[in-house]
Amino acid sequence: MKRNMLAVVVIVVIVAAAILLTPVALAGAVTVPVAQIAFSEDTAGGSVSLGGGCYNPNMVVQCNSTTSSVTVYQYYFSTRPGGVLRSTDTKVNSTAGSTNVTISMILTTPSQTVNLGNMTITGGVGNRTHTVYLSIDQNLRASGTYKLTVTVDASILLTGSKVAKSATGFETTFKVP
Repeated sequence: MKRNMLAVVVIVVIVAAAILLTPVALAGAVTVPVAQIAFSEDTAGGSVSLGGGCYNPNMVVQCNSTTSSVTVYQYYFSTRPGGVLRSTDTKVNSTAGSTNVTISMILTTPSQTVNLGNMTITGGVGNRTHTVYLSIDQNLRASGTYKLTVTVDASILLTGSKVAKSATGFETTFKVP
């Protein structure tokens, strides 16, 4: 009976150690950088336009990016499961029309260019806010200056009109300390 109990205790300790050490081993550190870039997209007028607190029409987001340091546990168990791009409908109207929006992202690191893929959103026309989360899975590891290029392509059908295609984008740079 004591051997069985000892075996159970040993297995529990091994499993707990694996859960606690695996994120540190994967990240190679106890803390990791996480950059957040926020912007908005609006299709209500029949074409896609971008915005946000610091967006300007010269394709540059000047101050919408923040970089912070979080523990690997926060990253692997809280931030990472939410995905690279998170979107929220802020004022979307399905009766005014429909849209198919594709957001593509490319990250330029100090050592390489990484295609982050794309995300397609289908729904009503209107305004959505988006936040891009970048960290070690996207090669945000070393100190330096990084550049994110975002392209937004939309196919918009306003009620009573024909399908219109529209595209826009921006680039933003940020530093990882």
